[in-house]
Amino acid sequence: MPKPRKYADTIVKSFSLERQVYERLKQALALQGRSISEEVNELLRRRLAEIENAVIPNEENLNYEALKREHVKLAEEVNRLIKLLQKDGTYDQLMVTAAELGLQKWNEDKTALHIFITLIETSKHKKAIERKLEQIRLKQGSSH
Repeated sequence: MPKPRKYADTIVKSFSLERQVYERLKQALALQGRSISEEVNELLRRRLAEIENAVIPNEENLNYEALKREHVKLAEEVNRLIKLLQKDGTYDQLMVTAAELGLQKWNEDKTALHIFITLIETSKHKKAIERKLEQIRLKQGSSH
């Protein structure tokens, strides 16, 4: 009788792995009470979240390296958007507007406004990741 599957909705797929890597991983995971299937599912969920540019919902499963890569991408995007608005000559005006009362009715071409909103949203996401990275680093520092 086959062993019952841990996950209700599963499929069985075959793929190739380097034997030495597989054996070492299997042993290391066994010491943690985990299976290869659990590990592969977790890795695939993380990778899928990266591909979809999404943050993994379970904060305890956040991957530190993925967070760092996403932070770099967001920082580059913030810089790109700022330069785009500066080139257009609207960045300073938009910053003043945002500092005063927030975004108000916009009677001009809305392209710059939408770029600016994207800049604000991207900057907010970047700051959230910076806070999470700091928490992880402080936690790692206190455990050593």
